Amino acid sequence: MLLIIFIFISAFIIRGIEPETFDSYFTALWRIMTTVTTVGFGDISPVTTAGQLYAMTAVYIVGIGLMGVVIGYIVDSIHEYRRNKEEGKLSYKKSNHYIIINYTKRSKETIDELLIMHEDKEIV
Repeated sequence: MLLIIFIFISAFIIRGIEPETFDSYFTALWRIMTTVTTVGFGDISPVTTAGQLYAMTAVYIVGIGLMGVVIGYIVDSIHEYRRNKEEGKLSYKKSNHYIIINYTKRSKETIDELLIMHEDKEIV
């Protein structure tokens, strides 16, 4: 949420600093988004010293840093989900299933036999 708030406030601020360069709020928002998510396109950029300072200090450092944190959080969440799934730590709410604890070579044989005998059952 902090990143989204930052982006919208930054668009408002850069539009206030340079209304001639950013003729609409949407243009300012587009500029902030392209700068935070990529390296920007360069077709629209601040021309005044105040606008350039704001872009360098706030948008480049804080905005790109926040975007890195958000992307890192998303990747970490996906990794955490996959790890929990592999370790069997996710809750399972269905019924008519078998639970195998402590997977070993013998467990693999048991699972194969269960799947042959009961194709409609799930193994957790």
